[in-house]
Amino acid sequence: MRKMRPITEEKMAEITAFMEEKKIDLLFLADWENSRDVNLRFLSGHPMDGFLLLTPGGETILIPWDVELAKEHATVDTIITDPDSRTNFEQYVKEVLKSDSPVIGVNAMISYRWIIALKKALPALRIYDNPIEVNELFRKLRSTKTPKELAFLEKAGKIGNKVLKDIEKFAKEVPNGTENDLSFLVMKKIREYGAEDNSFPSLVANVERSHLIHCHPFAGNNQFSKPGLALIDFGALYQGYASDITVPISFGKLTAEQEKIKQTCFAAYEAAIDAIDIGVPLWKISQAAVDVIEKAGFHMPHGLGHGLGLTVHDAPGVRQKPTSEEKLKDFVELKVEEGMVFTIEPGVYVKGAGGQRLENDVMIKNGKVVVYTKSKPLEVE
Repeated sequence: MRKMRPITEEKMAEITAFMEEKKIDLLFLADWENSRDVNLRFLSGHPMDGFLLLTPGGETILIPWDVELAKEHATVDTIITDPDSRTNFEQYVKEVLKSDSPVIGVNAMISYRWIIALKKALPALRIYDNPIEVNELFRKLRSTKTPKELAFLEKAGKIGNKVLKDIEKFAKEVPNGTENDLSFLVMKKIREYGAEDNSFPSLVANVERSHLIHCHPFAGNNQFSKPGLALIDFGALYQGYASDITVPISFGKLTAEQEKIKQTCFAAYEAAIDAIDIGVPLWKISQAAVDVIEKAGFHMPHGLGHGLGLTVHDAPGVRQKPTSEEKLKDFVELKVEEGMVFTIEPGVYVKGAGGQRLENDVMIKNGKVVVYTKSKPLEVE
């Protein structure tokens, strides 16, 4: 009996239909330290390090680096347990393929070294000539989540919500604390509350660095609570699924410009949240926030949001509709639908004054829009 897949049968059917349409004899995925591919975990349940072969009949064959890890986590038809399989994986590919001149599909992020090895073992092998199409197929499938995935994402969000209370306490009670102090606190608390890790290194910026979209270094030894606009952008990872939350913080008395930045960011956030509904094009949600920001005389230098899942920047993207005719040719309008999960994170940034970004995570569950993380602007006198 076939094991329960990590994806739905409907999604697997889309993959096999794609393979049949494009005359692909095998999909080959590789996830290794030098070239990560989250789609291997998405399709197999195996956390990391291995090769995955997927046939037009929907059979999944995993060649893992760590066999015991695969036995514990993978939900595939076959796990290759030969300890030498990862160094002669191409022999297993040969065994699976039936065609004399097979076509293998790969995605755009695969390391070229694996293609060279395959072609050496199979001289008649052809690589499907549009790996970006394979990428886009996986992005489409990952843009909606199963109930199990939604539960993992909600848990990652709940862990983040607990950390919000620790951030508020730090901001109000540790006046001489540094950006690094807050970053270390968040890292510690995330694990205490049940996460396996941060979903990304926390971005912690005081007034001198908050005008940067992604500050570098991510946190420093600067006093965090200097008067003005600050922020922390953090997330938790639970069962491989990410949350992503940004808290905008104001310390002390603000200048008129800083107050305008703060109020504009919050107004843009509210406009975006109000615009979310099933069937609404994602670009219109972005436009609602951008209209508020531009009316105030500011510019938002990034998209409004992104999907959440096995990566912190998953599908779908929540960004503006292209304006150029050339880019419009490739534009695909996605609409809000059941199972989507994405961030809403408008930001306003002015060098010399600072920046504010308010970010929460949203899922469409049982026909409802659920804002399941609880960040809000924090004011510290």
